[in-house]
Amino acid sequence: MPGAPDILTFLFVVAGWILALIAHEFGHAFVAWKAGDHTVETKGYLTLDPFKYADLGTSLVIPLIALALGGIGFPGGAVYLREDLMRSRLWRSASSLAGPAGTLAAFVLLAALAQLWLGLSGMQGIALVSGLAFLAFLQATALILNLLPVPGLDGYGVFRPFLPTAVRQRLRKFEPLAMMGLLLALFLIPGVAQALIGTAADLTQLAGVPGIAIASGFDAFRFWD
Repeated sequence: MPGAPDILTFLFVVAGWILALIAHEFGHAFVAWKAGDHTVETKGYLTLDPFKYADLGTSLVIPLIALALGGIGFPGGAVYLREDLMRSRLWRSASSLAGPAGTLAAFVLLAALAQLWLGLSGMQGIALVSGLAFLAFLQATALILNLLPVPGLDGYGVFRPFLPTAVRQRLRKFEPLAMMGLLLALFLIPGVAQALIGTAADLTQLAGVPGIAIASGFDAFRFWD
């Protein structure tokens, strides 16, 4: 039987993931608005309302599968930007980069909070520290994945405006399949998930979060095991 603290950790992590998602998607929308795409305001992307960023597949189903199966913070959310309304290719690139910047900010904040709480309460506050540590780790995985230069992901969106039109048009048909293809690669190709998890763990520990707290948070999150 799962314990109440583990279930609370699960709920805490899911709630924290949603807040971090808001930071990511708001970053996209705010820079797009500054770039000239004012449709983001009428769509509600500047309201910090998570339901405005929701897409059943990319925001809920795929990220939850990745979380449940492997403890990976898979990119989620969906804001639809009008690049044709943005002032320049540089602004279009910046609007793509702004999402990972929001994820990075969430990562730094979570890592700092975990360190602060651990310093104040020591092992007596391990439940909260573990939740914060695992959340920071999830943001690290999301940051790495988001920056991959794969069609459909933000890393590709950063340099997409500078590609020849013919190349962009050929790659556009692959963008909707990128998320599912990446998910399959993580869980079906040997070594891919391990490389991601190892790199994210190193990054999170480099930020001062103890590895034992990350592992404890992962174990508590998977309360059904």
